[in-house]
Order: sequence, then C-alpha cells, then structure tokens
Amino acid sequence: MSSITYPASPIEIPEKLTGLSGSYMIRAMLAIVAIILFFALYAALLVAFGYLFYLAMIFEIPHPSLYTILAKLGAIAGAGMLVFFTIKFLFKLKNHKPENRIKLSPDKHPQLWSFVEEVCQETGAPLPKSIYVDPDVNAYVAYSNHWLSLFLPVRKELTIGLGLVNSLNLSQFKGVIAHEFGHFSQRSMKIGSYIASANTIIHDMIFTRDSWDDMLAKWRSTDIRLSIAAWAITPIIWIVRQILKLFYSFLNIMHSSLSREMEFNADKVAVSVAGSEAIVSALWKMDNSVEEWQGTLNNAYLASQKQLYSRNLYQQQSFALQRNQEKRGAAFESLPEDHRGGKKYFTESKNSKVHMYASHPPNDLREANAKAPFIPCPVDERSPWILFSNPENLQQEMSLKIYQTYFEKKPESFAEVEEFEQFVEGESEGKDVGPVYSDTFRDRFLYTPTPEELENSPIRKMRIEEGLEYLKEEIARLMKPVEELNEQFRTVQGMADGTLKQKTFKVDNATYKKKSLQWAWKALAKKRDELFTKHFLEWDTAFCALHLDIAETAGVRTELERNYAQHTAITRMYQWILRGLNGLTAQVEALQEQSEVTSNQITAFGRLVKEVLEGLNTKIAELESIDFIPLPNINTVKELQEAIIENGKFVIESGQIFEEGRYGRAMHQLERARYHCQRIEQKSFASILKFQAELEEQFLEATTPKISQEGEELQEAPAGDQVAE
Repeated sequence: MSSITYPASPIEIPEKLTGLSGSYMIRAMLAIVAIILFFALYAALLVAFGYLFYLAMIFEIPHPSLYTILAKLGAIAGAGMLVFFTIKFLFKLKNHKPENRIKLSPDKHPQLWSFVEEVCQETGAPLPKSIYVDPDVNAYVAYSNHWLSLFLPVRKELTIGLGLVNSLNLSQFKGVIAHEFGHFSQRSMKIGSYIASANTIIHDMIFTRDSWDDMLAKWRSTDIRLSIAAWAITPIIWIVRQILKLFYSFLNIMHSSLSREMEFNADKVAVSVAGSEAIVSALWKMDNSVEEWQGTLNNAYLASQKQLYSRNLYQQQSFALQRNQEKRGAAFESLPEDHRGGKKYFTESKNSKVHMYASHPPNDLREANAKAPFIPCPVDERSPWILFSNPENLQQEMSLKIYQTYFEKKPESFAEVEEFEQFVEGESEGKDVGPVYSDTFRDRFLYTPTPEELENSPIRKMRIEEGLEYLKEEIARLMKPVEELNEQFRTVQGMADGTLKQKTFKVDNATYKKKSLQWAWKALAKKRDELFTKHFLEWDTAFCALHLDIAETAGVRTELERNYAQHTAITRMYQWILRGLNGLTAQVEALQEQSEVTSNQITAFGRLVKEVLEGLNTKIAELESIDFIPLPNINTVKELQEAIIENGKFVIESGQIFEEGRYGRAMHQLERARYHCQRIEQKSFASILKFQAELEEQFLEATTPKISQEGEELQEAPAGDQVAE
C-alpha cells in the first residue's frame, strides 16, 4: 500500500471481525427457502396452465355443433390466456442501465482505479468490471447484467456519487468504498438478484394492467356465448393474484431482513480498512450532505425555469456546504463523547425498531455495530477529488448531464458564478423569519380579513408593544393543539411503517387498527383543517390589523396593503391549483374503484381535465391585473406567471385522455404548478414577514427610551436641540 493517495489503515484488526454472523446465515437460508418456494409455485402454475392448454387442444368434440365448437375454441383461448398470463413478463425483460452515469476508464482516471485496486486487495474483494459516477450523495454496487447474473458469474459494477465525493474526507470516502466492496465479496448478493427477478415476475402478474388485461376485458364484454371462457378464467386470475401477493410480501420481508444483515457485515469490512470512526462519521455527514445536495438541485431546477444555468453544480454544492459549515461544526462539537470510542453520532430512539421492509438498519444500530469493537485509525482530511484526473471537467460534464436527464434542458449558455449565487441567495431570503410565530404558517394560509374586520379587531385597543407580545403568546397557545395533532400524525406514520409496536390508534371515539390507518390519517387531517379554519381567524385578523397600524405610523400602510393584496392573489392561485389537482385525483380514484368504466365516462373525464386546465389558464391570465411588487427572483407579473407553469400557460392536449400518456402529462403539469405555487406563496409571505419585522424594529427603536452611558434615561430632545451628555 505505497500510494501517497491511499489513507492509512488500522494497525490491529480482530481475526473474525468481518466473519458472517449466525443471524446473517439464518436470514440467508430463509431467503433461499423463500426463493425456492416461489419458483416451485411459479413452475407449478406454468405446468398446470400449460397442461390445461394441452388438454383443451387435444380434446375431441363427441358431437360437433356450433356451440360445442365455440366451447372448444373458448377453452383453448382461455387456457392460452392463462399460459400467456404467466409468461408475459418475458416480453418486457430489459437490462436497464441508468442514464445519469458517466463511465470512468483506467487510462483517464488511473489514480482512482489504483485506489480502488488497493481497497480490493485489502478487503479481498474482486475488482469491479467498471467504475461509474452519478450525480448523487451515494455509492452502490450492482451486477453489470442483472438477468445474466442468475445463471452466469457476472462481474459487478461500482457507482460513486460525485455529491458524495464533494462531501467526505479521504478516510470517510475509503470507508464508504470499502463498504461497497464488502458487498462485492458477499455471495448473498446473488440471492438478492433472484428475489429481484421473482419480484419482477410477481409485480407484472399482480399489479401491472397491460394489453393482456384489456384483451380479457374486451372479451368479457362480448356476447355471453363467446365470453363464457373469459368469465371462467377471471376468478382464477383473481385467486392467483391474491396468492402471489402473499408471496410478494413474504419474499420482500425475507430479502429486507437479509439486506440489513448484509449492511452490518459490509460496515464491518469498512471498519477493517478505515476504522470505526470513518464509516460512522461518513454516515453522519451524508445525512446532512443529502439535504444540501437536494437544495442545490432544487435551485438548479428553479433557475433553469429562468434560463439560468450553472456550469458546475458541484461548485454550487460546495458553496452550500460552506454556508452551513459553522452550523455543522457546532453540531459536531455538541456531539457527546462515546464510551466505546470517538464521538456518539446517532442517538437511540423509539424508531430504532426496524420496519420489516427496510433494506438498511437505523444509523444508531449501524454505529453500535461498527464500534463493536471500536477500531481506531488515523484520519486523512484530504479531499477524495485528488483521486480524479481533472475533476473540474468531470463536474461540468455531470452538471450538463443533470440538466439533460433530470430537467430535460439543454443549456446553450451559462451564468457567471456570482449571478447564480445571487439567485441562490434570493431563494433563501426570508426562510429564517417564519419560526418567530411558532411556525404557524408552515401548514396553513394566512387569512386576509375584510376592512370591517380589521377596523373592529380588539388588538387595536392595545398599545402596539402589548399587541406584539399578545400575538406571540396567543399563537403559542393556539399552536399547542396543532403540535399535538402533528405528534399523532407521526405516531400513525410510525405504526404504518412498522417502527412503532402500537397496535391500535384512537381518534376521538373511533379506534383504528393497522389496516385502517388511512382513515385515522384522514380523521386527523380533518381535525387539523377545522383547527386552521376556525381557530386562527381572529389571530390572523389581529396580526394584519396591528401591523397595518405600525405601517401607518411609518407612513407605509399603503405599501403593506399592496403586499397583503398580492399575497391574497397568489394564495388563491395556489388554492385553485390544489382544488384542480385534488379533484382530478379523486375522480380517477372513483373510476378505478368501478369494475367497469364506460367510454362515455372516460370522455367525460377528459372534458373535465380540459376544463380544469382552461380554468387555471384563465386565473393565471387574471394575475396581470394585480399591482405587482417584485419578489426575490420574480421581478414582473410575466415572470410570476412563468414561475407558476412553464411559459405561463398549461398545455391542453386533444385526444383520448388515457392514451399516449396524456393523463400523466396533465397531472405532471399540475404537480409542477402546485410545487411552484408553494414556493411563490412562501416567498410572498416571507417578504411580508421581513417587511413587518423591519417595521417592528423601527417602531420599537423609536419608542424605546435611550439610556446614557451612566445608565440614566435620556429625555427626548426638542426639535433642533441636542441632548447633553
């Protein structure tokens, strides 16, 4: 291990540190049993349906007639449909290759390949066939050909996320790569391939509704003399799907259980070459870096809506990391010392109970595993970018791929670094103002009172200083029931995930079991909506009335009224989009619950989609009438309209709504518009809060008595006079 880019390894390693545990072996055996049972069942179905088809073909009609001939043809067709039902997945098999990766060859990146080779030698894992990079804060290993891996010794590929490279030091990076090579050496990865293959088969048979189902539905709709065989095989298909659903759950529970053991074992491999601290601190850093990378991608997407592109998104991620460096440093310093060794990065919680379908254990359990025993190792603080040849070119190439594959954009020119950073600063402006009022506006809209309600608000009888204090105290009181409901939401989510052992949940006088938790969620949502609708109107009225009075003392009441009016228009636009989206979703769910859907119903739904989009286009056009006040990164009404939906208008397609992806594209537009409107509404309200905070500060500064250096209160000096010291 002579390479100068290769970090130091632990000096002493226990002999059986990376050995397979008894728990690992048991779960591997259970997963193998599950695979054998499934493929035995699948083979039995295939043989049974095939034999049924054979019998239908060779059956001789004793007394040929129109009806007996039709019966034989129906039996052949029905049995053939059953056979095709079991093998139709074969016609959809593809070896999917991610489109967001770049392949790194040994001749162009010799240092990286040399580093990987040394990790392989240390871990005893085979070299990867290929090394790729993708955009994310992650790394993973996969077979180069999933389907061939079922029968042949196919080599594996390593994929490294550039967001990960940008976030870790060299020791942590070594630990993460060693973790992946821990998977390389695990033969149980092949078990995962078999389970993934079984899932592909089952998922296609259970959940996919394709041309086979359309054909069966059309057959059932014909004359009963022709469709009797179709009606006969329908319950058979239903029974098969129910049985396979059970196997689907069983297989995935077994695989998830084994996957968690594989993660524990791969962590031990990482510890053996990089020490305990490297892999645990990497997990801790990755938790934070994922959020920062998602923020970078989000800003890149929003900027692309204004034709503003960054040549290097990883430079932007680095800026985000630097902005949060002080906060992250403080968080690191506040971590307690761990009696096992190093810092204690993850605290134990009630959610350490693992959901049965979770493929990774909770991080606190992974930390405990990595520190049993604690293996010390020197830390190499250098950046992993030293392993890459010309990293800036690679970052720029990946940035371009992100725009093309994630946002479907082809940048023709790029913004200067300062210009893009200015956009990012505009997006973050005002985000730190909300919590002043107990974060009350996170899940609800501001109610805009009428002039009469403003005039009659009791808060106007208070002194302004008293009113400001009242607003904070009263909103804290009003938010307590909301916070209790939010805790109940978290409990329901934990029960649904399986991370909580609680068996039942009570809302008012109704008790819900795990199978009916969606109704518990709806009941809680209804209670929260009622709270927001009824209990906050008076406070919102007082909130607006008091700040308008403060604005009047500063001579800017009209400006604040304009802000309120604009915010009301934006909020209403947001609500219109939510109504349209939720209404169409409810209509589709209602159609799906029906056993048969007529062409007239589909046509009517298509008309409804068109009406919703046309109505929203009208509402967007009406925004031109508002007296617009610029918002961060939105300077004109036209930019506001284009910030809601691309080009400021929903695209309305003609043709059958459920053909050629029209419904999906319509809903995608609505989802995008919902997300965009949420962003605009938050910007608008943040601007109002910032404006009001400045007014409050000016008012309090003007009315607070000044104190002399000797601690004596200074009297207000008459105009033109000076205050004596």
